[in-house]
Order: sequence, then C-alpha cells, then structure tokens
Amino acid sequence: MAEKGAHLTGTTFIRPSIFEIIAQESFASTVEPAFKKILSFILSFNFERYGHLLRWADESYLIFNIILQRHYLKKYSASFSETFYGLKRIAIIDSKIKHRLPNKQEKLSLIFIVLFPYLKNKFYQLSQRYRFEEINGSVTHSKWQKLYRNCVVKGYTISFMLYEFMVLYNYVLYVAGKSVYQLPLLRLLSITLTYSKPQQILNISDLLRKIKDNSFGLSDGMDILQRTVTTSLEFGAFFLQFLSWWTQEHYQKSLITLPVPPPPKIPEIAKEYKGRCPICHKAIRVPVVLSISGYVFCYQCILPVIRNTRKCPVTNYPAQEDDLIRLYLD
Repeated sequence: MAEKGAHLTGTTFIRPSIFEIIAQESFASTVEPAFKKILSFILSFNFERYGHLLRWADESYLIFNIILQRHYLKKYSASFSETFYGLKRIAIIDSKIKHRLPNKQEKLSLIFIVLFPYLKNKFYQLSQRYRFEEINGSVTHSKWQKLYRNCVVKGYTISFMLYEFMVLYNYVLYVAGKSVYQLPLLRLLSITLTYSKPQQILNISDLLRKIKDNSFGLSDGMDILQRTVTTSLEFGAFFLQFLSWWTQEHYQKSLITLPVPPPPKIPEIAKEYKGRCPICHKAIRVPVVLSISGYVFCYQCILPVIRNTRKCPVTNYPAQEDDLIRLYLD
C-alpha cells in the first residue's frame, strides 16, 4: 500500500496490476443491467401507462451514464469503475505525464466511455435481428438489402474478434512491461491508469466540530450528499456484481439438489395452440419460447408484438425481447 501513495514524478508512475484492470472492466459492465432492472421495476408499478418507455431503456441508460461518468471524470479524473478501484487517468503527451487530464482528453474520455459501449450494443442488437430474420427466411429483400444485412452481420463478428484480439494484445504488452497502455482505447487517447491519491473525507469528529463552531456550510452539506449518493452507487454495483457471481457459482449445484417437480397441468387454452403459433395460427416457423409465459411462437410473429405491447399476447404478462429464447427442435 505504501507504493500506491508514492508521489508521481514527471516521468514515472505506479502501474496497477492487470487483475485490477480486468476487475474494473468487469465491474463497469454491471452498471447497465442494474440500471435497466431498476428502471423495469419502477415502470412495473404502472406498466400499462409507462411500459412503452422500456423500448428507450438503452437511451435512458446513455443519459444516466453521461451524467455519472462526467461527474467522476471532473472530480476524480477517472470513470465510475476506475474510481471504485482507486485508479485515475493520466495523460502522456510528448513523453511527459500530465497528472491532471487536459480538457481535450477529459472530453474524449467521456465520449469513449459512454458512446463506445452504446454503439457496440446497438450494433450487436442489429446484427442479431438480421441474423434471426435471415434464419427465418420469410422476409424478402432486394439484392442490395441482402448485401447490406450480410455486411452488418459479418461486420459485427469480424469487428468484435478484432477488438478482443487488440484487448488481449494490449494486456500481453502491459504485463510484459512493453507498454504503459492497458486498453486499446486508452492507447488511442494517450491515456494510462495509475493509482489515485487517497481522498480526504470529512469524518464524524470534524463534522461535529464544524457544527459546534457554526462553520458547517452549504458546500459541506452538498459534499456529504454527493459522497453519500456516489458511495451508494459504488457499493450497490459491487453488491450486484457479487450477487451475479454467487448465482452463477451455485446455480448448477442448486439445480442438482432440488427434487424433480411434477409436470404442470396443461390449461385448455394451451391445448388449442398445440403445434401452432398463437398469433398466426399456423405451423411454427423459427420457434421461440416466451420465458415468462411458456408459450411458443413464430419469431417473426412475436417480435413485433413484444416491441409494441411489451406483454405476452396470450397471458398478458409483462415481457420484453430478452425474454425470448430460441428453440432448436430438429
């Protein structure tokens, strides 16, 4: 711990371990699903009126992430996840270390931290939609439309593989001491990560002393409120990450220890749709099951219904695209 508190010089800095770099990357990935779960929970109180807002969940998280990351970059010169692990960003310009991010690097950092995951997610969703429609084969397109869709599907696969290879390559160089950049995006911005100095926190005794001396001001109150909110976000995200690990770790074991349940009683309405799609009433093509209700539909039939109504057309249970599971029956 002593070396983490060492003062940085103009040419050297303390290098974080590769495990801390990977851990903060993993930690950052838990914020988006946590936000969407909370948003879905809030909207469920009046789903009929506000359920359509779930289609804008990605954009809602984008706005939230901009506000969150901008605050941390301004105050700590680090992203939300980097701050949690005691890291900060420093710029390397003309072989000289800038201990405080220049304004240009700060803005570029915000753009890359926020927009890169958003665009990557949108690209993935688009490629998956085109892939399913291609498998289904029910939608006809012109020659140029098919070429465009094929480029999107293959383009995502190739770009994903290239990016992951670049991440691995940067990790290897960093561990070998051949590079100071931990990630490809940091290399692009001429930014690296190091340990941040411990933050001075207003303890209870100082707080009571300020109140006693009538020196407790509005700025102190805002600082406490801000620290409370950010600390709650940090520990909330950490708890969700731990919960996700715990669930994955014990999921397989818990399934084995549970007794085999008896088969459920098939309702009469389900018997009516045996072997047929409940929407088009024809033989099912590209079968997908809606996990919240258990009914099987044609992919091309259920997808627009879920997007427009956000509920199962048979049971009226709240549903979204993530609840659709592809079935391979042949």
